[in-house]
Amino acid sequence: MTETLTPPTVAVGADSPLALLFDIAREIGTVGDDEQRDDAETAALDHIWNFYPDTLGKVLHAEDWSGRPALAGAGLQPCAVAYLDGGLWLHHSSDGDREHGVLTLIAPCTCGRGYIDTVLDGEEDLLQVLTELRATEGRFPHHGDDLDCDSQHRLRAWSDVRP
Repeated sequence: MTETLTPPTVAVGADSPLALLFDIAREIGTVGDDEQRDDAETAALDHIWNFYPDTLGKVLHAEDWSGRPALAGAGLQPCAVAYLDGGLWLHHSSDGDREHGVLTLIAPCTCGRGYIDTVLDGEEDLLQVLTELRATEGRFPHHGDDLDCDSQHRLRAWSDVRP
């Protein structure tokens, strides 16, 4: 005959080893905003050093990136942004489907009423986009008949792209 262990019916005391382990697990499992910012900046630097070594890797440094914590209510993961000048930004975030994260270039639209973003797919793609932007003084061409194009993404006050 096999006996089964009957769980105790007594509640766990506040100073018991199990209660302390629960507290430790909660603290270790929680990543604070500062750590999320640092991790986002590190991920952005790692990404540009590995995938853009001859361009962004030469001009962007750790102090150029500003990490942002997750905004769970908005469904946004931690990210990092870097200002390039002339109204252009880089936005880096992690994407579960890609091994190396997503790097997005955000530039003003020629209409002057917003920003347009493009996801970069490596150094050659970046060079092509920069060549095109150089011809328009760092602005993406406006598409559409409306004065304010619908295809653009506006920036939040803290410079992250809206979904």
